Amino acid sequence: MERSEITSIGDVLRRAIQETNMQGRLDELRAADLWPRIVGPDIASRTMKPLVRSGNMTIRVVDSSLRHELSMHRTLLLREINRLMKKEVILSIRFIG
Repeated sequence: MERSEITSIGDVLRRAIQETNMQGRLDELRAADLWPRIVGPDIASRTMKPLVRSGNMTIRVVDSSLRHELSMHRTLLLREINRLMKKEVILSIRFIG
């Protein structure tokens, strides 16, 4: 078997991601990883890591007063996540107890 060209691993991975339509899921995982950067270490330590499915981010917050405060800033948080992602990845944020 003879190779016609050498392809970098990065190119192979990019092509595989495109062919399997995984870019959206990878973007959702990156958006979830932004949570501590957006809210800061104190609030991040008082919440669970966000779960994201189909553009909907769900964050468990045990403290009801913090949950209410975060809910009041939901639109701002949503806008900041999408701004940092440079595209609309998150469509909604839900805080649960």
